[in-house]
Amino acid sequence: MRQAWAIHGWLRRGREFVELFALPMFCALLPWKFTLRLLRFLSRYPWWFRAEVAASTTFAHRAGVAPDQAAFARRLRWRLLIEHMDCYLVPLRGHGYLQRYLRHEGDALPEHGPLVLIGSHYGCGYWFLPYMREAGFPPSIAAPQLGPLLSRSSLQENIYVRLRHKLLRIAAGTPLVYRGEGRATAVLGELLDSGRTGFGLCDMPTSRRDAVEVTLCGRRTRLAQNMYELARAHRATIMIFHSDTDLATGERRIRFRRLPDDMTPIECTRAFAEMLDSAIAADPSGWRFWSIAPSFFPELAHEAA
Repeated sequence: MRQAWAIHGWLRRGREFVELFALPMFCALLPWKFTLRLLRFLSRYPWWFRAEVAASTTFAHRAGVAPDQAAFARRLRWRLLIEHMDCYLVPLRGHGYLQRYLRHEGDALPEHGPLVLIGSHYGCGYWFLPYMREAGFPPSIAAPQLGPLLSRSSLQENIYVRLRHKLLRIAAGTPLVYRGEGRATAVLGELLDSGRTGFGLCDMPTSRRDAVEVTLCGRRTRLAQNMYELARAHRATIMIFHSDTDLATGERRIRFRRLPDDMTPIECTRAFAEMLDSAIAADPSGWRFWSIAPSFFPELAHEAA
């Protein structure tokens, strides 16, 4: 029994090493179109990101958005393979890559800051960061403290997350702002007062009692309005955005929507939820938070598939 557990442990660590380091680093060195096809081929094998894909597929199926569980799981694996590769790819590719593959749609960026950019955990959208850096709006990212986040992680997962945060800083061109004890809000406020750019992914689970009720996937849930309140308090322009990778063509696409200056934080939250809901409806596999869907929709923890 002990020998079997030891073998299982070594296999798990080996898979983590390949998923988080070896394969994405190798693919980052290849031409992008070839990498896209290679990762599509590899996505047929179910051992990639097994735990996350299994949980995501179960909850998406219970929510009624993944009737074909095998197809959903494979597309999600393809997305995860791209997402883990992109953080290594960004430092290796410059302006030429952005010109060739990235497409900006929707509203134009403002002429100057302060600016608050608000997105979600949807899509393979890592290339949003270098795009904004080159556009003259390097985003200051509000990130969670790593200690609690990694308390139950393996050594390899711990190293990967810390490395990814360093690569995020390179991609964005600015240091990360870590949340905790009100520090992030104060720092972001100071940055906005100086005309800089704030950034947040605002589809996080929340325990805030006055969080805004919204609809996602035909189900009621709540999202916090913190970032919109911060933007309004510091008279910053608010732009919500949707970023993803077109898996058919390999194009990286960003769609911006500038919210009116007289829109309240509650109205902003609902506009953001409508954007996210439309994206999920178009391709449910794009939402990274299916794996923790009961945090948004508690009923999914108990509903039968």
